[in-house]
Amino acid sequence: MTNNKDQVTSGQLVFLIIQTQIGIGLLGLTSRVHEVAKGDGWISVLLAGMLAQLFIVVMWCLSRRFPSFTLYDYLPTLLGKYIGKFIQFVYAAYFMLVSSFIIITFCRTVKDWVLFDTPRWIIIGMMMGVCFYLVRESLQTIARFFVLVFFCNIAVIIITAYAYVHVNFLYVLPVGQAGIWKITKGAHEAMSSFSGYEILLICYPFVEGGSAGKFKAATIANIFTTMLYTFAVFTSLIVFSPPEMELLPQPLIYMVKALSFSVFERPDLYFLSLWAVVAATSLMGYMFMASRGIANLFKAKSSHRKAVPYTVALVFVIALILHDPLLIDILRQFLSTANYVIVFGIPFVLLMISVLFKVKEARGSTG
Repeated sequence: MTNNKDQVTSGQLVFLIIQTQIGIGLLGLTSRVHEVAKGDGWISVLLAGMLAQLFIVVMWCLSRRFPSFTLYDYLPTLLGKYIGKFIQFVYAAYFMLVSSFIIITFCRTVKDWVLFDTPRWIIIGMMMGVCFYLVRESLQTIARFFVLVFFCNIAVIIITAYAYVHVNFLYVLPVGQAGIWKITKGAHEAMSSFSGYEILLICYPFVEGGSAGKFKAATIANIFTTMLYTFAVFTSLIVFSPPEMELLPQPLIYMVKALSFSVFERPDLYFLSLWAVVAATSLMGYMFMASRGIANLFKAKSSHRKAVPYTVALVFVIALILHDPLLIDILRQFLSTANYVIVFGIPFVLLMISVLFKVKEARGSTG
């Protein structure tokens, strides 16, 4: 079922998950969790990371029962032909909607901060063109690119860390002031930013090594993402006072913009350039998953290349149609709720069916 060009190492899986997880959610995460959990928003992010790890465990337990197959391949086996095909469609549609939301949010951010008068369709088209160029390649090529651009995350950390010359730790004290309920609600707000680890369901059979190594890779990736998000949120919370936080939709950019360097001006533009690469890799990850689903639906299981143009076209059209802020917010809320069904609900049900009815891949099968 797999070919050599799709094979990746467990180390590359780490970067596949990280780059798919970290994307547009990085900029607005602090604002969303602060709105609910106030100064305890960083605790909400840690809690969300632990919940994401639980979901990863469920996905891993399911995938290891079908080590040579992707989620799309064993859905008909567990649910029957028609229900299986329907769930395949649900996953492909979900991944396309997430891709559309990513590109919409990217476009809004770029227009707000850099390209004020540039038409939406040009910004969206440029990003889609870049993603089309890479997503049509093999998983191995995509993974190598993700490894290459990982340094952007490190650069983001370094730039953000410079803000520690102007912090006030009293802004987050006393710890636990929001209460357990609000901290938990804050974790719910943060969960959508952790999305991306579901790529494990699609990439599992293409990863070299045993199941333990794959689980370790997914865990390392989630820990890194959790630490990066926690660092970004905590830093924003100790730089801006609570009243200021209420007014800033993207605190991280405002924080970087306020920094002063003797070597260069407008550090926010450099920061946004790095973030654009990170957002692009997240979009590529979701478009790859959507393309695999479309290819599987039309029985082109050996390759996703032929499905990529259709995926790109659909995402482009959806992104152009959804320009009203109200519709975009409705889409965000829908994806936030659907996320639990896609990454936990359905995989958990599939795992229970597989265990209770003792359905799994025959030992020694090559797919």
